[in-house]
Amino acid sequence: MDLFLIRHGETEWNRVGRCQGISDIELNGAGMSQATLLAESLRNLPVSAVYSSDLKRAVTTAAAIAGLHGLDVVVEPALREMDQGRFEGLSFVKIKQEHRELLDRWRESPELVTVPGGETLGEVQNRAYRVIQRISDQHHGETVVVVSHHFVIATLLCKILGLPLREFGSFSLKAACKNHLSYSDGRFSVELINDVTHLNGMDFTGE
Repeated sequence: MDLFLIRHGETEWNRVGRCQGISDIELNGAGMSQATLLAESLRNLPVSAVYSSDLKRAVTTAAAIAGLHGLDVVVEPALREMDQGRFEGLSFVKIKQEHRELLDRWRESPELVTVPGGETLGEVQNRAYRVIQRISDQHHGETVVVVSHHFVIATLLCKILGLPLREFGSFSLKAACKNHLSYSDGRFSVELINDVTHLNGMDFTGE
């Protein structure tokens, strides 16, 4: 199986630096352009299924891809972004100002930190990896696209590469990036990480 893990396109909250988490924010104009370019880059692949988080920014990105292959998007709520609890909707500047101690602990050992009212990285990784296992069991020898979110994909890459969750921050995944994995004999191999060459150097923030 060839598995493409895709981060959704840019939203306005991405652009201005607000914490999204599970807040259901639409793609902005740049994000829609990203989704179109991304879909075109996958047009000639034999995609047999497109899965997505249930959040609008992911579903819209996934729909652009699925539409070129005559497919419907299969929505999987377990692929949604990490619940950021009390941080949802706050600017990153405000979070840094008011929660410096927690952020210091996050930088040192993110796998041990629970955002107030939110999830842990371990919880995110476990729920998302169960979906990936099921997809890999159902789609032997096929090409599958999964559209999700920054934290979700980063924790999945840690799992697949055998890295501890404290290393998840090493994956600075850009908006609408492609991560290509192959799966055979019960094992994943990473072919490509954080590829945005399909965006043709356009100046998207995507953080």
